[in-house]
Amino acid sequence: MKIKFLILLTVMFSLNISYSNAEINVPLAIDRLRVEYHENPEGIDIEKPRFSWVLTGEGRSRYQSAYRIIVASSLAELEKDHANIWDSGKTTSNQTNQITYSGSSLSSNTKYYWKVKVWDEAGQESRWSEAAHWSMGLLRFSQWKGLFIGHDVGYDKTDKYDSLYLPPARYLRKSFKTSKKIKRAIAHTTALGLYELRLNGKKVGDSYLLPGWTDYNKRLHYQTFDITDQIQQGENVIGAIIADGWYAGYVGYALLVRLDKVREFYGVNPSFMGQIHLEYEDGTSEIIASDRSWKTSQGPTREADILMGETYDARLENSGWDSNGFDDRTWKAPKIYTYPNGRLQAHPGTLIKNTERLRPIALTEPQPGTFVFDLGKNIAGIASLRVEGAKGTKVQLRFGEILKSDGNIQTENLRQARATDTYILKGEGVETWQPKFTYHGFQYVEVTGYPGKPDLNAITGLVLSSIETDASTFNSSNAMNNTLFENIKTTQSANFIEVPTDCPQRDERLGWTGDAQTYMRSATYNADVAAFMTKFLVDLDDAQRWYGAYPNFAPFPYSRPDQYSPAWMDAGVIIPYNMYKVYNDTRILEYMYDGMQKFMQFQADASTGYLRPGGGNNWGDWLSVNEKTSNDFVGASFYGYDAKLMAEMAEALGKTEDFKKYASLFKSIKKAFTEKYILANGHTTEDTQTSYALALYFDLYPEALAQKGADRLAQKIKANGNKFTTGFLGTKHVMLALSKYGHNELAYTLFKQTEYPSWGYSVVNGSTSIWERWNSYTKDDAVNSDLNAKMNSFSHYAFGSVAEWMFQHAIGIDTEDSGYRNIIIKPAISQQMNHLRGSYQSINGTIASAWHWKGDKFTMNIEIPINTTAKVHLPTKNMSGIKEGNKRISNISDIKVLQSNDHETILQVGSGRYSFSAKLVL
Repeated sequence: MKIKFLILLTVMFSLNISYSNAEINVPLAIDRLRVEYHENPEGIDIEKPRFSWVLTGEGRSRYQSAYRIIVASSLAELEKDHANIWDSGKTTSNQTNQITYSGSSLSSNTKYYWKVKVWDEAGQESRWSEAAHWSMGLLRFSQWKGLFIGHDVGYDKTDKYDSLYLPPARYLRKSFKTSKKIKRAIAHTTALGLYELRLNGKKVGDSYLLPGWTDYNKRLHYQTFDITDQIQQGENVIGAIIADGWYAGYVGYALLVRLDKVREFYGVNPSFMGQIHLEYEDGTSEIIASDRSWKTSQGPTREADILMGETYDARLENSGWDSNGFDDRTWKAPKIYTYPNGRLQAHPGTLIKNTERLRPIALTEPQPGTFVFDLGKNIAGIASLRVEGAKGTKVQLRFGEILKSDGNIQTENLRQARATDTYILKGEGVETWQPKFTYHGFQYVEVTGYPGKPDLNAITGLVLSSIETDASTFNSSNAMNNTLFENIKTTQSANFIEVPTDCPQRDERLGWTGDAQTYMRSATYNADVAAFMTKFLVDLDDAQRWYGAYPNFAPFPYSRPDQYSPAWMDAGVIIPYNMYKVYNDTRILEYMYDGMQKFMQFQADASTGYLRPGGGNNWGDWLSVNEKTSNDFVGASFYGYDAKLMAEMAEALGKTEDFKKYASLFKSIKKAFTEKYILANGHTTEDTQTSYALALYFDLYPEALAQKGADRLAQKIKANGNKFTTGFLGTKHVMLALSKYGHNELAYTLFKQTEYPSWGYSVVNGSTSIWERWNSYTKDDAVNSDLNAKMNSFSHYAFGSVAEWMFQHAIGIDTEDSGYRNIIIKPAISQQMNHLRGSYQSINGTIASAWHWKGDKFTMNIEIPINTTAKVHLPTKNMSGIKEGNKRISNISDIKVLQSNDHETILQVGSGRYSFSAKLVL
């Protein structure tokens, strides 16, 4: 394996593909067509949707000079280039994303087809792209014909903590006949609670935990499915299974802290609503909607709770209940529920999918009859069970992230989350089952009650996530750091489930805002989170308190006395800013702008002399080690950072007066902050690693003292044995501040550190994910895994925020403006690494950067997407010695030298692949 890697590395660094524009006569090609960040989305409700695409093509300095989008009512019309809905015309522009539809009003429940062509830098016209499409959902309330229906199983009339109330799932069905040939069939469905849609014996779609989690008093999301291919001539049966979910079940830590209410935060019983639109080839149509004619019952799912788990009694299966020919005479008429207070809207984010299937890598039996399956890494999801045995046999599955010293799973850190699934066999050969309405955080599955001794095939792990962590690659000469990168991606996947949860395993799983804002930029490197975070920002805006603060988590079903905290509430500014910075998304800024202004006024009202106090409700630098940064310092520094970002966002929106207001506010905060917290020698009055990191990264230092502050930060780290004293807030900013002020070598030392506290400490102790605490577990100290477990999450992405530094500095990929149109390539080349390479799939295409050094020379390979330019920083002062391939850069017309000094040479390049070599200056 090592030999193969070296061969690959050699090939990569010797590769030099060079084209001049004169050699190019191949038109640009168009790829990755999307509408509102989705490929071929069904049922959106944005009436002016945005288009985007990515360009590919040979050569250098290629760019788009114009585009033309056409939209048609049918694929046949589109193939004839007949734009009977909208034609943008040939539009002179290099824009390839955030292009707004500007045609006539779009219609509900209608499918639209589109394609695009472009012209390149020489005016050469491309082929049309492949056809893409989107469909509209239901845009008017009057178009909803269904009722909210459910099945009455009663409700829990007691309020107790010593037992759980876990009602069964409800089953709903409707038989209908089609005698004419179907042209198109579309289902629009939702539920207060969770639902799975069934049609003619099969699940509709491939998503889980629908319709997702919102503040149901403000909005309820629905899904749209094209079911044309599933409708059959004659009798059809539409069915739905519904369960409590976030709507009526146990949510978060309410049970743990003994709130007045521990479940049913939005409602008591789940209900389903939906309708099927049938369009026949003869031009007629009809709607099959949820109404009083449906039939309802209970079934084999006896318990279904998103936190506590699921119990399924296969003996109670109503075989064929969702297919034709089933006798439902014993089923009841549905109970009718009122419409929710929240507005019905199409789900704007990315739905939860099964992104990976894992086979166990080991099976142990720590005690007779107790079998433990090891899936190899710590995930969020469910386990599929395969079993054969006698009728009535009860098999129980429990879940854990680590093992105790005796080989059994640890469940203490789950706190009040029962996290247990139970399957009762029907005794009919090999049976397979997986739950529908719960999920767990786990690496290990404990199986008890299994008939006989299972083999590895008895359990399969299904990874569930709202995202695919496929937007980036990272590889270095340090194996530990490579494992760290995989752990970061695994943990992000496990927590980006409908909202960015803090952890997937214990009785929490809340969208904590401090974790989310700290990790936001890292999240964008590892995955395309544009749609996911759009949805979360709607949740956050819905959760904003009446007095202006954003809360500690969103959605916000309940609170403890402290509703908000500095550095947590600031997510309402920091996340939208990063959406703009990464995806050039100004629409989300417009959506959030009024709330952000209200938040800034809330901070101003609480400030004295432009300093925002921390107050009592402050989580501070959560889980810092041996150093405490004051709450006031944290509050004041984030207030300054908010003002800085608000000025930039106001400018992006063309709000000139607001830009001036917030720019002036930032200056005033900076002045007051300097007077209170910055000493004449460049030290902070707090003198903690976190205080320097925040002040430096947020530009709150006077320019004349900033380098002294950075040097003091470096001095403190070295005096602490090259280790952190920081927590969630300080850690990522330490790395960014060090590299910002020239301390790259120290940043690499921290990056490679394996002693506590460090990222490497968890890796050498066997982690497959990011831990909440630096020292959650040690493989050589079994006692540590058995005790003090209640605040140990082994899947907590906040410390994974180092990914931001990994890409912006180690690999060196950043954006100068917004949306990666003007790219910065500035890798921090260090002799602590032999080589490092990585890539990032930006909204404009793939950006790649790799470097390798030997002796006093280095080689840098980069790839810049079509339609972008890059400033490339080379760590050498010998400009005449820089070569691109075998040529000196002075002889290459498409490379421009912008600057050269004692530390670096900065080049400007267009799109294409480049291989630079020069003498290394460190």
